[in-house]
Amino acid sequence: MGAAMAPKIVAGLLLLGASPAALAQAKAPAVDRAAVAAELQRLEDADAVKKLQRAYGYYLDRGYWREATDLFADDASFEWGQDGVYLGKQRIHAYLVHSTGGNPGPGLPFGQYNHHMQLQPVVTVAPDGQTASARWRELALLGQFGSHAEWGEGIYENRYVKQGGVWKIKALHFYPSFIAPYQGGWARLKPSPADWRTSTARALPADRPPTVSYRPFPDQFTPPFHYTAPVAAAPRAGSDPETARLAILRSRRAIENLQAALGYYMDKGLWTQAAGLFAPRATYEHGQSGVYVGRARIRQAMALTGPQGLAPGQLNIFMMLQPIIDVAPDNRTAKARWRSDVMLARDGAGQWGEGVYENDYVNEGGVWKISALRYYPTFYADYDKGWAKGAIPLAGPSTVLPPDRPPSSSFGGFPETRLVPFHYAHPVAQAEPVAVWPASGDAVAAGLRTRIERLEDHDAIEKVQRAYGYYVDKNLWRDVANLFAQDGTVEIGGRGIFASRPHILAYLQSLGPERPSPGFLMNHQQFQGITDVAPDGTHAAGRWTAFVMAGKAPNADWGDVTYENTYVKVNGVWQIKALHAPFTMYTPFADGWGKTATPITRPDSWPPPPDYPPSVLHNTYPNFYVAPYHYPNPVTGAPMPPPDPAAGGIAPMKGRSEP
Repeated sequence: MGAAMAPKIVAGLLLLGASPAALAQAKAPAVDRAAVAAELQRLEDADAVKKLQRAYGYYLDRGYWREATDLFADDASFEWGQDGVYLGKQRIHAYLVHSTGGNPGPGLPFGQYNHHMQLQPVVTVAPDGQTASARWRELALLGQFGSHAEWGEGIYENRYVKQGGVWKIKALHFYPSFIAPYQGGWARLKPSPADWRTSTARALPADRPPTVSYRPFPDQFTPPFHYTAPVAAAPRAGSDPETARLAILRSRRAIENLQAALGYYMDKGLWTQAAGLFAPRATYEHGQSGVYVGRARIRQAMALTGPQGLAPGQLNIFMMLQPIIDVAPDNRTAKARWRSDVMLARDGAGQWGEGVYENDYVNEGGVWKISALRYYPTFYADYDKGWAKGAIPLAGPSTVLPPDRPPSSSFGGFPETRLVPFHYAHPVAQAEPVAVWPASGDAVAAGLRTRIERLEDHDAIEKVQRAYGYYVDKNLWRDVANLFAQDGTVEIGGRGIFASRPHILAYLQSLGPERPSPGFLMNHQQFQGITDVAPDGTHAAGRWTAFVMAGKAPNADWGDVTYENTYVKVNGVWQIKALHAPFTMYTPFADGWGKTATPITRPDSWPPPPDYPPSVLHNTYPNFYVAPYHYPNPVTGAPMPPPDPAAGGIAPMKGRSEP
């Protein structure tokens, strides 16, 4: 409908006594379907790239080398640190197999640990939609039970290509920051030799030399960024439903890129670039340091932790994880909650940290910027002692650079506990169903609207799962239970199946008192989600990693859990239908997974009894188990094979099916 025709149609409808809804629809400008379709495709492409990279991490975790290799284009390249460049899928496969001892898979040998979390994406899809680039962070837990354990951290700068409508990895380039022994950690690493190639590269020489020469921590090096501007434009929401809802979807992803970019700049002491992500009169509040106002002051406040580019031997990793992003209906402002795991080194001493952000954002001139950053540390702790025994008090306002305002609230770190207010309502109990589209006989419009709905479904499910982690963190058991369908089920570890909301709540309450209590840590972090929504939008499945920091002082534990969950939409609201979380590993902080493994829970571990026995009987690390994948390989479409017992993988014993 042309603009000139709209007044005539409205006048005709008035004569006919049309309804207000019909008048509003007639006044609305015509939707540019080509523009909507193109924007939808870019969002779908970015999500496909995220699924591809996250699937790569899940395959590395379990020794699925062939499946990981199948994610690459035939002419792809693979570069790890200073090992050089390997060309083509055959060579990439050989490198992956050799890098963990030559085990062909699928499956890992008894006691081998190979967890590679794929985190904090900044994804940029090219205008033609045929190529993309992305920056990722990897946090790795590596080792061999009874022998050794290591932490690993590093950055990917990858390129992707769409071939035949399918996204594939074109060039993977991983820049390891460090691989550090569990005992002693990263702060005690010595400078690497000039030639720090791995044993894999020495035994399996690369096809080309490395494209970048550098040395890992404690040397300082910043992997090059594929982007110059980390955020995408975010125009105001349109007056028609399609462009309005599409603008919200686009803004969520732009804000995710914005916050992730902030973390990467903070990692390397790039304070000028970090401050440039803030609005001119933004505020910045980190812990109990007070409030700084304006970009110049924010840059100065950030630089209190180190010079531009950081000092030699200084580690400054601030991960930006588990986002819950809510954009205002007018697309002009937004709020978001983030989790940050922190890895620090100062003067040869290492520290762990963890906390949450509750931030505000503003859309200025079509670009999203941070308008208020508030970071609430849960703890800072000495690396060797951990949060239960080595908590470090939060620093107060600087005397070198006094803040513009005092702290907005007073709180301390662990063992004190604090519930940081949520900016959002409960995603299920207080959710408003998504507005339905008006009926239309236009097949093209209906197809576009369905695609928008599926993206909205995807985001809603991620919000529910991430909220689950934030509620579990603070023992908000009723809020956790209310994320489930009335007939939902929970199966965690080997305790068995708890069915229905009341029984789920009873199980959760057996884990500890309602709400936070001093000295009790329950962090269940929700990472690396792969969510797939059914075409009809009524049900979905998701795979997630839970990285756990838990324990009641003076005890502390690490944990690693893989979720394979199902979700259902009830009256327009997404809920968890079945949460299935087999443990991978739990271990005491003092020992680490190289020395000690906690046995899996059993149905008789403690009351209350489950409604049904475990659906699958399996042992945890150092034994090997793979939770079945709900999705086929994102490139080949092939289902995942079970682990090969001859290769080291141990097939699970089958138990009773879920109800």
